[in-house]
Amino acid sequence: MGFSVLQALLIAFFGVAALLKLIRHPHMVEEFEKFAYPYGLAYVAAVGEVLAVTLLIVGFFKPAYTAPGALLLFVIMLGAAFINFVKRPPSYGVGVLVIAALCVWLAGSQWLAFTETFL
Repeated sequence: MGFSVLQALLIAFFGVAALLKLIRHPHMVEEFEKFAYPYGLAYVAAVGEVLAVTLLIVGFFKPAYTAPGALLLFVIMLGAAFINFVKRPPSYGVGVLVIAALCVWLAGSQWLAFTETFL
């Protein structure tokens, strides 16, 4: 049950984050401009987030899909951590790494379901 709560929280968090990037919310545009990154990078991240969220949603019904979704979010969060450590005070990067660690924890908890289904 605990993993289902984490899964739901990640779905909500990254679903909203992807939506804000896709609709070019002013905050997202401002962040990418402040960091001097092209907004196309936001679209790449958003597409990855949408794919990951989709896998996590499917994972509620077919647990084998949870691990790939969580691992995709982990990769996205590593990119976000890099940007935050380079462009902001370190505390921002640490927060991002905590979210990345939760993604790994969720993936690890569902790895057996993945391997039994796909490997």
